[in-house]
Amino acid sequence: MKPLSNSILKQFRNGDNFAFKKIYERYFDALYLFGMKYISTQDVMEDILQEIFIKAWEKRAYFFHDLALKAFLYKSVKNACFNHIEHQSVKKKFENRHDESSYDENIFFRNIIEEEVNRQISEAVQELPESARIIYLLSLNGVKNKEIAEDLKISINTVKTQKLRANRFLKEKLKKQN
Repeated sequence: MKPLSNSILKQFRNGDNFAFKKIYERYFDALYLFGMKYISTQDVMEDILQEIFIKAWEKRAYFFHDLALKAFLYKSVKNACFNHIEHQSVKKKFENRHDESSYDENIFFRNIIEEEVNRQISEAVQELPESARIIYLLSLNGVKNKEIAEDLKISINTVKTQKLRANRFLKEKLKKQN
């Protein structure tokens, strides 16, 4: 499959619906077949892909070349499939535990705490300067330093410095919330 043209990608980054439709049509079938290797339920796979394309639309400003978009899509499908499989496993275990009337309230409180921590982290990330936030979020999505540098047209050292500053900021910010 030849790479997407830079103009389609640029239009997509700028919020063009036609460019989004082109990208959707280009990758949907391949991503569907890829995901069906993990999950054999058609409806579930279609729902997963819808969610992933929504996320791609929301993150469209970060895709400066076809490879970054493609990597995001495939990695997202894999992660979503694994999450679904894990969720099904947890759900089954929970149902088994619930059937035995042995629901542990600690799980409930642990979930509340986990959600609160995730919210605090998310809020702290939003407080980062825009350039550091973009670099930090890209790295969290598995994009390598070199790819981030190329995408943003900055040096690898700048990427490393911004990630280091972001980590320090987040560590201090979250330490204060304890």
